[in-house]
Amino acid sequence: KGVPQAKLCKVYPTLFTEDFAESNFMATSADPDKPFKTYVDMTKGILQMHERYVDAGSKEAKDAEPLVEFCKTLDLPRYKAMIQKLEKDLGPTLFDHDFGLDVLKAAADSAGADA
Repeated sequence: KGVPQAKLCKVYPTLFTEDFAESNFMATSADPDKPFKTYVDMTKGILQMHERYVDAGSKEAKDAEPLVEFCKTLDLPRYKAMIQKLEKDLGPTLFDHDFGLDVLKAAADSAGADA
């Protein structure tokens, strides 16, 4: 707010995942859920940046609204289920996939489906 448009940057949605098959920089922790927890926190940070830097009345905010609302539902169980479902369906390397919001929602909704 109050920053000239030329000085603003663009913010794009990002699906945070760790590609254990390809990564040379995997997280190290005794907690097997540590990578998932880290990426849930990153997603929350992106949401905070969106709310801070994207004018709520703008076309961009309106266009992002369904994704923002979905991301707000991602707690650790839903995020973990989403990633595990995507890996089950697509393999351990989740790069180079154009995930539609419906695919991400269905994968997140799989939390507890196998329980």
